[in-house]
Amino acid sequence: MASDDPPRDRSTRRSEEGVVGPRQLDYTESERVAEIGEGRYVVATDNDGTPNVDETGDAPSEADHTIEERGRFASQQMARYVSDRDADYGFSLTASFDGSVSHRELFSDDVATAFGDLAAWYADSVDGDASSAEVLGILLLASDTDVTFPTKVLAPVLREHGLTTSDSIGDLVEALAGDGLQIPPRD
Repeated sequence: MASDDPPRDRSTRRSEEGVVGPRQLDYTESERVAEIGEGRYVVATDNDGTPNVDETGDAPSEADHTIEERGRFASQQMARYVSDRDADYGFSLTASFDGSVSHRELFSDDVATAFGDLAAWYADSVDGDASSAEVLGILLLASDTDVTFPTKVLAPVLREHGLTTSDSIGDLVEALAGDGLQIPPRD
C-alpha cells in the first residue's frame, strides 16, 4: 500500500474520531424523549431522565406547575444568566416591597461597587423618604446583624466633629447627637 492510500480499517478510525451512525442519531428511541404529536417531542432535562407528559400526550402547561416548581425553574435560568456575565461579582434580583415588584441587576469586577449598589437599592426600595444611609443603619440594627469596622475609620469621624483623643465619650455622644454616626464621614 502506498503512503498516500487511506488506511484499510476506516470504521475504526471513524469511531475513534467520534463519527456517529444513523442509529445513534435517532433520538426517538431514547427514553429521555416522548413524542407528543407529529414532529413534536418532549425531551427530559431533569435528573430522572423521563419526559414529563400527561395522559393526553401533551407537555404540562404553566398552570400545571406549582409556584415552587416555577420558582425553581426561574432560579435555574437566572443562575445561568448571572454566571454567563463577564464580571467577578454581580446580582440580578426581583423583589417585592409592599406589594410593588422591583428588579435590579448589576455586574462589576469591584465587590464594593456591587454590594453598595445592592444595599442602596434595597434601602431606597424599603423607604423612599429616608436616606439610604439611615435606612441601612436602622435595618442593620433591627436585624441584629453585627458590623465590625476597622478602627482607622474612627479618626476621620472624630476630626469631622472637631474632637481629639483628649475629648470625653460624652463629647463624642454630644457631637453625634444631631446626625448620628456616619461611617465613613460625609465629605
